Amino acid sequence: MSQLKRWSQSLANLYLIAVCTLLPTLSHAQSIESIINRTINYLQGGLARTVGVFCIIIAGYLCLARQKFPKEYFVMILVGMGIIFGGSSLYSTLIG
Repeated sequence: MSQLKRWSQSLANLYLIAVCTLLPTLSHAQSIESIINRTINYLQGGLARTVGVFCIIIAGYLCLARQKFPKEYFVMILVGMGIIFGGSSLYSTLIG
């Protein structure tokens, strides 16, 4: 009987630990607007611009010098970088 009681007690302890671990807690989360603003600032930051410039340089080299990169992909990279880095100014121009 004591073995059954011990097993029951350890199962109850395990259940209590699982419930306490999985209970939702208060998270002092920020608004979605601040999260989006941080993401935009990260995407338009210095490191991202450096990586973007290197991508354009490498794609341009492969496209022009080596002829191993299709020009359509190079144009898509340029347009994508323009949208990413010029998105905020494009938005302010369109909305006013």
